[in-house]
Amino acid sequence: MTRTADDRLAHPTLPEETRSGGGLMTGVTNLLYVILPLVALGVAWELLARLSGMPAALLPPVSDILAAIVKLAADGFLWTDIAGTITRLFKSVIVGIVIGTAIGVMMGYFKMWERVLSAPVNFLLAIPGTALFPLSMIWFGLTEAAITSILMYEVALTVVLNTWSGVKAVDNSMIRAGKAFGATGLSLFWRVLIPAALPSIIAGYRLAFSRCWRILIVAEMLVSVTSGLGYRIYWGREFFHSEVVYAGLLVVGLVGLLIERVFLRTLEIMTVERWGTVRELS
Repeated sequence: MTRTADDRLAHPTLPEETRSGGGLMTGVTNLLYVILPLVALGVAWELLARLSGMPAALLPPVSDILAAIVKLAADGFLWTDIAGTITRLFKSVIVGIVIGTAIGVMMGYFKMWERVLSAPVNFLLAIPGTALFPLSMIWFGLTEAAITSILMYEVALTVVLNTWSGVKAVDNSMIRAGKAFGATGLSLFWRVLIPAALPSIIAGYRLAFSRCWRILIVAEMLVSVTSGLGYRIYWGREFFHSEVVYAGLLVVGLVGLLIERVFLRTLEIMTVERWGTVRELS
């Protein structure tokens, strides 16, 4: 029996590789591609630190850095710092994504919104979020709000730009086809515009996360917080514990990589790659 278009949309056919269980091997292979370069870099670092004769205060061996991470974890500081940073990150990213996506969709579809908001958006894009920290500290003092307000600003602007461009780039023939099949109003947004613009939108989410993550680490060094990975790096510098500084940087990179791979990459696989709107590299 022939499947209708609505049936195919409601029950998409999975790739043969996924149905046959080959997805597990693909996942293992992808994991190795992530881990092996990091292991090779760590071995090279260890050899350089041991053989170069540089002081450990400037270039501690990887073994010392890992020992510092283990000690921070045993003392409980590592988990408190990660939890504090992740909490600030997700609060800011979620709010910024919602605001940025809504504004970007409106600007990409309605000409009036684009005319009204394009100048203010481009003006704000020229002002880096870090330049607004003195102002946020005047408004909110040395508090959590001083950090999250700047992060929301950066995330929202980044998402607005990518969503605006993605929705505006949707082919008019696709919109007309959607209307011909009865999609109007919100249905047109959810069934035509958003799926067609999703590659650009998700790229905006990934870029926004990356910018937010970097600014957050710097912000935790500037604002009086009592936990956070940025705070721990600054604490290590204050007390001349270079292994703690390097340990903090290593954890920042690993946590950022883990979030990107687990959340953002998974979102991309479940949507745009599964729907075939972007091709997977062979």
